[in-house]
Amino acid sequence: MPAVDALRVGRRRFCGALGSLALLQAGCGGCQGVPGSGPATLPGAPPGELSVRSFGSGASRVVEARWAAAADATGRVDAAAVRTLLAAAMAELGGARPWSDWAGPARRLSIKVNTISCQAFTHPEVAAAVAGGLVGAGCDPSRVTVWDRDTFGLKGRGYSLDATGASAGHRCLGSDTSGAGMYQGVMLAGQKVYLSRLLLDSDTLVSVAALKDHSMAGVSLTLKNNFGMIQGADLLHGNVRQGSGCEPGISELAALPEVRGRLGLAVVDALVGVCQGGPGRADAQHVFRYGGILVGRDPVAVDRRGLAIIEEQRARLGLEPLARRVNPNPSPPVHIDNAASRGVSPT
Repeated sequence: MPAVDALRVGRRRFCGALGSLALLQAGCGGCQGVPGSGPATLPGAPPGELSVRSFGSGASRVVEARWAAAADATGRVDAAAVRTLLAAAMAELGGARPWSDWAGPARRLSIKVNTISCQAFTHPEVAAAVAGGLVGAGCDPSRVTVWDRDTFGLKGRGYSLDATGASAGHRCLGSDTSGAGMYQGVMLAGQKVYLSRLLLDSDTLVSVAALKDHSMAGVSLTLKNNFGMIQGADLLHGNVRQGSGCEPGISELAALPEVRGRLGLAVVDALVGVCQGGPGRADAQHVFRYGGILVGRDPVAVDRRGLAIIEEQRARLGLEPLARRVNPNPSPPVHIDNAASRGVSPT
């Protein structure tokens, strides 16, 4: 395993520490409401009855399910409602046996979440619902792993760490867990970075991203979620002051055979979204309640729908489109179209 670059890892953990500190100061758990928001009511009105819509067709179809019961007006999540919401979305996407393409007692499933210090993150309830769907379809709990870059972020968001799957019904650990670290070097955007063993030791990847903007990449959805799979991600942001949009790092990583060859399903936790101020902590007026989950097989199509939701919220607030934003950096979300041009969408 390569030596860890203390500066890069330290920066990521420092940002995570700030998020966890704000969470503790707010006096709420990692999965109970929006960290730092207290009892404030979030803007947004998800439908009172469960609603399911489809966008696109074929392999690029995206299903969006929304329901007010999944997250209340303060962002507090209801686990049972989340399971119902995900089941409805998956049934629309995959029919009577929506998880069957990835199920099997010998298959190894990698569920990559996003726990960065923003009010929009992958809630443990959503990750558990995805893992439960796979286990319920016949996967071995000891071969279904929920994970992110480090244990610090997972703990801060209220995830229960479990290296075997015996207690949580699935495994949950960080890439920095002893014996599960980064080990394979690859060249991306002219830089050498290292892929997580938790990805490479799996047969199928399920990306469970969050719904948020990103001050350098425009948005942080499925494609940007991949940065949490590698050591050295800071090297891939490019010249953000010149509006790199974190390219070509995001699209090259998404097209990498080790990533694209494994991706079976893209999920976006859209219960709570951030339209300005991500990926760090956003001002309260830019946090909104969407009460949704997006699912699809095409990460490009899923991210285009996520981008549209964020842009719609920005327009409501009178904010410029992300392609024209200049503060704190130019942040055009060009990686989505670039990923499509690199063949990331299924054929």
